Amino acid sequence: MDRKLLFFDIDGTLLAGGIPGYIPDSAIEGLKQAQANGHYLFINSGRTYSFMPKAIKEFPFDGYICGCGTEVIFQGETLFHHKLSDSIRFGLIDVLRKCNIQGALEGHFACFFDDSVDLIPPLKSIRATYAGASSSDAVRNFDDPEMDFDKFVVFSDAHSDFDGFLKAVANDFDCVQREPMGDFHFNELVPKGCSKATGIDFLVDHLGASLDDCYVFGDSANDLPMLTHVKNSIAMGNSYPVVLGKTSYVTTPVDRDGIYVALKHFHLI
Repeated sequence: MDRKLLFFDIDGTLLAGGIPGYIPDSAIEGLKQAQANGHYLFINSGRTYSFMPKAIKEFPFDGYICGCGTEVIFQGETLFHHKLSDSIRFGLIDVLRKCNIQGALEGHFACFFDDSVDLIPPLKSIRATYAGASSSDAVRNFDDPEMDFDKFVVFSDAHSDFDGFLKAVANDFDCVQREPMGDFHFNELVPKGCSKATGIDFLVDHLGASLDDCYVFGDSANDLPMLTHVKNSIAMGNSYPVVLGKTSYVTTPVDRDGIYVALKHFHLI
């Protein structure tokens, strides 16, 4: 069997049961069989490496595309890491505060929060989850002189100047996902030129493969760059409506053997 490159989103694709979630037994079995057949297995996630769940780190994936393409890791070695300038990173803090927007700035080693304000409930939840999933110093604050991040998420509400915020960061970041979440809107932003698709291109070039060798699995809006980038694209049965209809195959939901079913369908196992 020819070696293929398989790329998996995490939440809602490999992980079931919400956060922190679990990998279904059938998915683990399918992944093991695919790896035994010689295929490369990669995580391709909006999460930075510091926020990778324990269940993901415990499985021997061949590599990771982290933070929507801002970092590429292969066999334990970082091959690519997009570096933001000091002026962009620290300038963002002033923009967030000016526009009355709270966020989490996600890096390889830590995630940074604004300790000068009372964090809104969704950010308190992210902070608590992050603290539980990472090392003891992985939760830090905006005023840390070593503050460094790869991408970020923000929450806006009726009191936020979100249009002004987007205009202020438009030269440096793209908003790849925006969705309502209770009284707020969740927004995910990544540096321009980075995406889950660019991470795939990097590994394809590094390994001397082609896009025809790639299979991608996802469920949400920030997966669309990779799902529409290759011909062998798989949407989970539990995918967001915006994803359904934009892939070559729709499998069953993650908690109904979706990964295993798709791997069998494409004769990868």
